[in-house]
Amino acid sequence: MNVTFYPKITEIVWVALLLGQVAIMPAVGAQSASGSRSWVRIDTIILEGNKRTRPELILRELEFRAGDTLDLATLTETLERNRLRVMNTGLFAHSTVHLEALPPGNRLAMRLWLKEMWYLYPIPVFELADRNFNVWWTDFNRSLKRVNYGLSSSHLNLSGHADVLRVNLNFGYTNRYEASYIRPWLNRRQTIGFRAAVGFSRNHEVQYRTANNRQQFIADPNLWLRQQLYARLALHWRPGLLTTQSFGVEYHHNRVGDTIACELNPHFFGQGRTQQRHFSAFYRLVTDVRDARPYPLKGWLATLEVHQSGLLPSDDLHLLQLSVEGRYYCSMGRRWSAELAAKVRISTPRHQPPFYNNRALGYGFDVLRGYEFFVVDGLDFGLQRATMRFQLLDEYLYVGRWIPFAKHLPVRAFLTLHHDTGYANDPFFADGNPLSNRLLRGYGAGAHIVLFYNSVIRLEWSWRSTGGSGLYLNYNSSL
Repeated sequence: MNVTFYPKITEIVWVALLLGQVAIMPAVGAQSASGSRSWVRIDTIILEGNKRTRPELILRELEFRAGDTLDLATLTETLERNRLRVMNTGLFAHSTVHLEALPPGNRLAMRLWLKEMWYLYPIPVFELADRNFNVWWTDFNRSLKRVNYGLSSSHLNLSGHADVLRVNLNFGYTNRYEASYIRPWLNRRQTIGFRAAVGFSRNHEVQYRTANNRQQFIADPNLWLRQQLYARLALHWRPGLLTTQSFGVEYHHNRVGDTIACELNPHFFGQGRTQQRHFSAFYRLVTDVRDARPYPLKGWLATLEVHQSGLLPSDDLHLLQLSVEGRYYCSMGRRWSAELAAKVRISTPRHQPPFYNNRALGYGFDVLRGYEFFVVDGLDFGLQRATMRFQLLDEYLYVGRWIPFAKHLPVRAFLTLHHDTGYANDPFFADGNPLSNRLLRGYGAGAHIVLFYNSVIRLEWSWRSTGGSGLYLNYNSSL
């Protein structure tokens, strides 16, 4: 949460000088001839609490090194910004930073104290199979048949290099077996990393079409109506602190039952096919200047992605998609902040794609608030989200009686106002879907709760420009 200073950093430096600790004087540079600026030299950086995490990984996230000089006027903001960059690795639950003088000679040191997250999570899985909580609660009457259960084992920071090994064995609505490994960096300069994943899933129930912008399902408890196999390998290049480039290749093999492909929707994979096989490649460029990624209050994010499905002439799918996304966060005082976000995606070629690959709004994070119960398919879409936030709470709650491994729970709470706009272009499957090819707006108010730095609960009441309103609950976590 908030950085802890003992007391304010600039006061430490000036008090040290006034008390006659002349040995620290070299750490504070003389003012320029104009007397406009003063500098502080950080002689030493001390890390504490990183029992598993390698020091070089933490130091890589800082924008300065031991021996560098920092502007005294912005020293507090600089240290807080760098503390949050370390927190953005997702490896730590809490951190504090302060300056102190060390003997001999009262050298100036920055001490960064860290509390590592639990790195081993062998936890039972109980998750909803539907797109969001609201759909499961209302459209499917809270049915436990639409729940996935099993075991998910995540080993965060496996070797101390922020690498992550995940193995999921899920049953219930979806049988899913998958394994992935992420290594943020391989070389000595910590600029090149990779991610590899392989998985298989199967379902007794499948969405075979969209009607009235609602998903229509068919189920057969005796047959696996859909089976999916995928493999993915991606390389990441991060030469600086803020920008990452990724290039990856994928293989997908999807299969559906004859009833779907031949009778209910011959356009599911196209031409009545029961399977779809293809290789894909993607390139992604991300520049992230946010202060705290799970719930930012300041900074911005820009993303460019090019995804080509179908690399070989024999592939069953050939579809090129280009997406651009930008998010901007600004502080408007001690308690007020705002978020502005926009995303655009276009696809080519412009002929009819398979229904299975024609998704736009309502899936994943591309959701228009107020329209959680609906999906709007299409080749292209645009989405704009605006949120005004007022911070009510920023505290640590004692929960030692119930959560022994985390005695104090960091909690932040916000009141919000929001207004979203979206449009999906669907030239081929719009019949019977009145929300397609029209401008949509959703607006309302709500409350956001941030737990453990990286888990966010959103409770919002939204109105739709097309009529109707409702209360919606959403949850996401970066774990």
